[in-house]
Amino acid sequence: MSHQREKDTFYVTDLVRCPLKLVYEEKFKELALAEVYNPSTLMGELIHMGLETFNEIEGYKVSSEVEGVKEINLGDKTVKIKGRADIILQKGDEKIIVEIKSARGDKGLPHKHHLLQLQAYLWLFDAKKGILFYVTPERFTEFTVDKPLDEATIVKLVQENISLSPSPRFSWECQYCVFAIVCPNKK
Repeated sequence: MSHQREKDTFYVTDLVRCPLKLVYEEKFKELALAEVYNPSTLMGELIHMGLETFNEIEGYKVSSEVEGVKEINLGDKTVKIKGRADIILQKGDEKIIVEIKSARGDKGLPHKHHLLQLQAYLWLFDAKKGILFYVTPERFTEFTVDKPLDEATIVKLVQENISLSPSPRFSWECQYCVFAIVCPNKK
């Protein structure tokens, strides 16, 4: 795992995947660690490393792996939402969040969970525009996103994580999940 867990803290990635995955990452640390060495994960890391080396693109200053944090009130407690934007492009007051994704193919792009993740980053970084940039074996392609999630949606996603429902969040998650072998909710 690339980050230490803090109490009452959720990462943007937690909000767009199966809530049980967070539980299992804590309970089965060895399986979570093994996921880091998955060829798909390593390929994604290499793509990120290559694309994040730019210092300037078309007059925009490029910042990579930018961390953000906001607090939200759930009524009975306050929690932190943290995230790390792959790239932030900045020119004057204009800020564009770029989320880099690799995919096995280009069918069905953009994926709903990737859109949701980028919209959450737009909320987290107070940005009005984002680019979902895909690298697939067939092509490079990008999708512009200009609608951040609102705080009510972020609260709903956090509450779903706390209640562990829905688990899985998306019907396809189990077929790629390292924890499927121990999960009673496997579909």
